[in-house]
Amino acid sequence: MPRISYEEAKAKYKMWSDAEDARSTGASYSIAGRALTRTTMEEIQMMKRKYGRIIDAYENGGKRRSRTSGIYPVDR
Repeated sequence: MPRISYEEAKAKYKMWSDAEDARSTGASYSIAGRALTRTTMEEIQMMKRKYGRIIDAYENGGKRRSRTSGIYPVDR
């Protein structure tokens, strides 16, 4: 199991999901004369995948899901 708790992973995943929503409205903004630039969308999606995998590991007991649904031979 990962070193981060399930609750922490869910909170981080939600945080990065919120960041994705905020990023979609604009890359930079200014408040009281201070200019701020948000992180890149690629980094946000990478972190969402990271915490999503941790959540999956907790929910599936550490077992990875199979990516294939089935292979069907075809006669030609």
